[in-house]
Amino acid sequence: MWFHALILLIIPFSAWAMLDEVSGIDYPSVWQCDRTKFLWYCEVEPEEYQEPLARQETPHEAAIKKLEELQKELKGRRALAILEPTPGNVTAYIDLQNQSMQMASVFSDVWRRVIWQTPELNYELKHPVNNAALDIHKKATRAAQLDTLEKIGREWGIFFFFKADCPYCHMMAQTLGYLTQAHGITIFPVSLDGSTLPQYPNARMDNGLATQLGVMEVPLMVLGNIRDKRLVPLGSGVISSQEMIERIHVLTSTQPGESY
Repeated sequence: MWFHALILLIIPFSAWAMLDEVSGIDYPSVWQCDRTKFLWYCEVEPEEYQEPLARQETPHEAAIKKLEELQKELKGRRALAILEPTPGNVTAYIDLQNQSMQMASVFSDVWRRVIWQTPELNYELKHPVNNAALDIHKKATRAAQLDTLEKIGREWGIFFFFKADCPYCHMMAQTLGYLTQAHGITIFPVSLDGSTLPQYPNARMDNGLATQLGVMEVPLMVLGNIRDKRLVPLGSGVISSQEMIERIHVLTSTQPGESY
């Protein structure tokens, strides 16, 4: 104590304040107890150290853990029953397997009850599997597709890239000719080898559009908007007329995920 008193008499109070600012001390005040300092006077008892609280396991984590343990146990019993097929080992495996199947059955039963009683969760409202409802769904989809064809006919056409020595191009030419006759879809035939097809004797030569689109294979069909110059690839190879109609409808009139 006499040593601290002597220091207080020698060093002015302002010097203590300056020391507090520049000394880089790692405690709030020079007057605060610090038992790590030499000859530092302490009267304050150190606070008792408390272990941090362990994070509580969530119900989801507990369920995952329990299910993983069940699956591991079932897998272990099965392996043992196969390698050592004693009556006891086989019985133990069958017993746990039956328990697992019972749990799955209860889950399946509760699942269907929830679906029945919660319309917003019923996937079959948009994608029916019942034959009668499925027929209605198909008719509604077909009507929507035909409506799309009627609307796009004013502004859209199909660029048809082909070569004369491509047998699939000849087949697609017939399909595209049907779309023109039945639904009024305009076809813009583009020849990559300077040739023509019987269905399109006035085909145009490629003016760089094929390079722009990166056309490597034929036949290739691209939907094009004559007003705003949008280009929408429809696909390559032999595609049926119904598939072409569906693709046109999906790519121009629906958003991703809407039909699923």
